[in-house]
Amino acid sequence: MNLRRKRIEAITTTWSIIVSKPVKKREEAIDILKSVYSNMGVEPIRGSSSPPDLYDKEMASLYIIGKWGLGIDKELDEETLKSLFSTEITFETMMKALASSTSKEDFCKAIGDLCSRLSDSFIARFLRFVFTLYYFGFAKFEDLAMIMRKLYNFFEPLQETVRRFAKFVIAYEVGSRIASGQVKNQLDINMAKNVVALEIGIPKAVPSTGYIIEVSKHFFTLPENIVKNISVSNNKKEQRSDDNV
Repeated sequence: MNLRRKRIEAITTTWSIIVSKPVKKREEAIDILKSVYSNMGVEPIRGSSSPPDLYDKEMASLYIIGKWGLGIDKELDEETLKSLFSTEITFETMMKALASSTSKEDFCKAIGDLCSRLSDSFIARFLRFVFTLYYFGFAKFEDLAMIMRKLYNFFEPLQETVRRFAKFVIAYEVGSRIASGQVKNQLDINMAKNVVALEIGIPKAVPSTGYIIEVSKHFFTLPENIVKNISVSNNKKEQRSDDNV
């Protein structure tokens, strides 16, 4: 079973517990999600690091599979849905507003006071939400790239955060190619990561090979013979600076 399918199975199991209880508080849902993941040997979506709020962030996966995959949002009352997923509902509103905006002014008008409270950590988490939609097949790569470009162009103070996230996305995309056998050596990696970087369109967002391998192993089963043939950078400082997922 591939890692994506295992995550979906774990999330579906979590939902069955949440609905049967039923669960009303976010903290309880997080505890259930964490327990199910642990029992099934699944880890949350992440980059090279494991932040302390990782399972709170992983509630995005629960929300997305529940709403887009299972339609469970229709079975929950509005109060419960907001109690469990207020952050994710906000992200969904932001994503729709950003997709339809052609300027910072348009976007800020659509989201109101929230525009003045956007921080690096909040935007990194928002981008994680959009990536999770893409990861589970509910958004296109072009949509994810468009969201990143607009944030980069609209908010200069947030550009470094968007750039770091773009490195994560590029690492994921190249990892997919390594897992499928399309990328087999260092030359292939260099070509692939530069092509994806051009498609995204964020300047100076090409990740190191070491970071690509580190991220990829959390999403794919990488062929050992291919990994051994790739010259992997062990620059840990660069890997940490790339990651904010």
